[in-house]
Amino acid sequence: MKHSKIAVFVFFILIVSSTLFSQIIITKSLNDTVNKKDTDSLIGIVDTTLSNEKSRVKVGEDIIVLPEDTISGDAVTIGGNLDVQGFVKGDAVCIGGNLHISGTVQGDATVIGGRATIDSTAFIKGDLTSIAGRIHRQKGARIKGAVNSISIPILRSVLPFAFKFTSPHKTHIYYHPFISSFAKRITIFGVYTVKIIALIVFILLILLFFKTGVERVSDAIEHYFWRSVLAGFIGEILFIPLTILLLVLIIGIPLIPLLWMVIVAALIFGYTGIAYTIGRIAAERRGWINKSPYILGLIGLVVIEIIPFFGRLVSLPGGGFVFVGGVLRIIGFIISFVATIAGLGGVILTRFGFRKFGK
Repeated sequence: MKHSKIAVFVFFILIVSSTLFSQIIITKSLNDTVNKKDTDSLIGIVDTTLSNEKSRVKVGEDIIVLPEDTISGDAVTIGGNLDVQGFVKGDAVCIGGNLHISGTVQGDATVIGGRATIDSTAFIKGDLTSIAGRIHRQKGARIKGAVNSISIPILRSVLPFAFKFTSPHKTHIYYHPFISSFAKRITIFGVYTVKIIALIVFILLILLFFKTGVERVSDAIEHYFWRSVLAGFIGEILFIPLTILLLVLIIGIPLIPLLWMVIVAALIFGYTGIAYTIGRIAAERRGWINKSPYILGLIGLVVIEIIPFFGRLVSLPGGGFVFVGGVLRIIGFIISFVATIAGLGGVILTRFGFRKFGK
């Protein structure tokens, strides 16, 4: 298990570097089956120096446990694929790649951000866990433990970018701005519109029931902006580690949904706080006095979302407009990202708006 913890730690570092790009890059994983006769031509794919070794840990490389191989410890790969054809006495952990098991795993099998394929000849004595991925289990596959699947959709797009530089031979990123159909662009625009409507509803409800808390968050953001950004950035970094920690503890697995409910609530509350702050500042500069807090919140929402909105709107006709819209969306995403982490930081500094921060 100690190698699993090392893998998780490295995963934390890699996930942070990819968050900023998760909404602007379309990812595609190329999955191929590597035959035994091809392994000699792939650099670092297979480590066959020992047929019976304690553990095998790779970063940015694939691991293939051949039928005649036995690993007495764990098999862990970060940014690569894991193919267990032989015998693994410990755990099989695959982060940022695909897990394929046709042999035996005496411990647990875990895949994060990839697909788990369990053949009919496979035997897993422990649990099979998939986080932000999918499980394909063939008929006849034997799994003695529990089968757990935790869906975190954003990681499916984040992870391939996170491991691009550690595994360039397996994970590729494609960005084709001119191949999207009109229907697809309309769908994306429709989803974004629904998001805006949902934000409007949440902002109005939060201001209705928690106006005092929003004002405290707003004060913290306005007077301690960079401290709020730092607190929000650190808080966002900790999201995934806390989730993995609960998963590793096993008994904490039931708490994962509760954790993410709190995280989502904090993000929405923080977004309301930053929108209210921007609206209040804009109103003061324009000389608008005694404006309703609901109006201020909606003004802030417009300021934050106006650029990405036009980016998606401009992209609808297709052709060269998609490129222009893409540039606007990138700029808008940066603005929205900074606003979101600043709002989250304000929530953290004020303990969800329950206390004032600073003097």
